[in-house]
Amino acid sequence: MSRALEFETLTPGRELPPGVEEMTFPIYRPLLQLAPVSRHPEQGDVRLVQPVVVVARSGDRLAGLALAELPLDGGAGGDRHPELLSLFVKPAARCAGVATALLAALERELVRRGATAMTTVYTAGRPSIPALERVLEKRAWEVPRARTLSVRFPPEAALASDLFSDRRMGALAGRLELFPWRDLDADSRARIRNSHDAAPWITPALAPWRFEAAGVDPLSSIGARYRGEVVGWVINHVVAPGTVRFTCSFLRKDLSRRGRIVPLYRESLRRLADGGVERASFVTPVSYPNMVRFILRWIAPIAEFVGETRGSAKRLGLH
Repeated sequence: MSRALEFETLTPGRELPPGVEEMTFPIYRPLLQLAPVSRHPEQGDVRLVQPVVVVARSGDRLAGLALAELPLDGGAGGDRHPELLSLFVKPAARCAGVATALLAALERELVRRGATAMTTVYTAGRPSIPALERVLEKRAWEVPRARTLSVRFPPEAALASDLFSDRRMGALAGRLELFPWRDLDADSRARIRNSHDAAPWITPALAPWRFEAAGVDPLSSIGARYRGEVVGWVINHVVAPGTVRFTCSFLRKDLSRRGRIVPLYRESLRRLADGGVERASFVTPVSYPNMVRFILRWIAPIAEFVGETRGSAKRLGLH
């Protein structure tokens, strides 16, 4: 680029520069209003973050945008650190060091606000990822590591696989009673929590109440009872028009062997297919190897997309 770059941190209350919204993903565009917001209530995290946006200019033209979220509870030197969400450079300004300089400017802004480290998580496999990883390397970030496995697939294709055959379902279903999660009454909810408090039986990260703050998909979220007690659930969320994510699935340990949670998946997928939902997605941390093996064996062969998310981090002020 012939002109020197200038960097500007956007501030709340000012009109956004023209073209800014096209420089980040649609899911992040509401953050450009720069108001504190809960980013992941559907994942059980209702804590507030402050969006931070830095733009790069070349003369009177925008050249790039970097977007991060700064935790307002435990962040900026506490247990939680800011996360880089989006880094974009316009095609005409690429291959000139703009992305590296833009990330450096964002790091300086976060240091100014008290942050001592920052992180990022992104989906591998897109054409832009090698360039992003080169920028992270230049800025002395840690070597990226796999975080989650992600698949997207049509519900009908999954239902047609051998995994959900009538023969297999007959062997697995047992005496589980399936019901729409939206029909769970207050007394049943209280019994789940009280029984867990008395003798913990729910994996903490999979407790259903962690995922209900943003509302669940009423069509496909499923519960399971055994001998009158709620013992499992599949809790889903709409993440885009025509796309539903399987967010949380759990079945009590004494009942979960040999794939007995699979009938819950089939009922959920059946409801999605009947409702005209075009695609479903699973995203599972690599720290759950059984679920990863399940996805690779049964879902990946019929998936439209299979990929991983990677994560990296950096202690700020080092480079």
